[in-house]
Amino acid sequence: MKAAIMSNVKQNVSRQAPWAAFGAVMLIANVSCGKVPESAADVKLAPAVEIATKPSITGKVTLKGADSAQLRKIVDVGGNPFCTGHGEIVDSTWRVAADGALADAVITVRGSQRASNLPETAPLIDQTKCEFVPHTIAIQPGQNVRFHNSDLTFHNIRIARHEAGTRGKGENIDNIGQPSRGDENVKVFNTPGIYRLECDVHRWMSAWVFVHEGVHAAVSTADGRYEVSRALADGEYVVEAWHPQFPKNLSQTITVRDGKATADFEFDFTQAFQL
Repeated sequence: MKAAIMSNVKQNVSRQAPWAAFGAVMLIANVSCGKVPESAADVKLAPAVEIATKPSITGKVTLKGADSAQLRKIVDVGGNPFCTGHGEIVDSTWRVAADGALADAVITVRGSQRASNLPETAPLIDQTKCEFVPHTIAIQPGQNVRFHNSDLTFHNIRIARHEAGTRGKGENIDNIGQPSRGDENVKVFNTPGIYRLECDVHRWMSAWVFVHEGVHAAVSTADGRYEVSRALADGEYVVEAWHPQFPKNLSQTITVRDGKATADFEFDFTQAFQL
């Protein structure tokens, strides 16, 4: 595995023998069937420029045609002794508020540039209480993501390059083992696209890394709100909304005036992937 793709930052000496043994066998099987991850040298990234940190596009994402209470499902953890200790785990497939506010939608601006002035600390996805937190992040090409295990149990992170327009198709590109609490790994995502994260030990655990062409992207929160926090020059832009439960993006053309604009999106449940 190439150092440019994934570097191990911390590995605790202690191990939980039963889970580690099971995980080692599982990971060997999965990695042997996966593809070799891309290297930084294989991808030519667009030049990064300084882009001011300043809110430009804001809005709200909602879902119509579905009852939020009916979409809320409790995960069956199968009697897992560690995960049952945290109480109910809510299925992350749909995170919808009573007013229809939809979380985990990724809002992107076409023609966005990469930014050179990024925070020093890379975004973090934590494996905590048998869930990935946060469930969805958006980054630009060439950006690192930190993966951390806060649980006293074996986790892994199988990374698949998601096939757009499908519910769960794609190709496995990496599989990272995190057997113990405190284990942390870093991976760089060079190629724009959507990446699905799964834990093979706890099959309900999933998350998404959306690698946009540039820095102008945001993820809707529990109240459906989002904010593109990078400056945009006045003019017209195509803004898109993606959610993993829909085969097609929503898009609209907006006009930025005095550096600001608003774009609301409403997904129709009847257009979602059906079970």
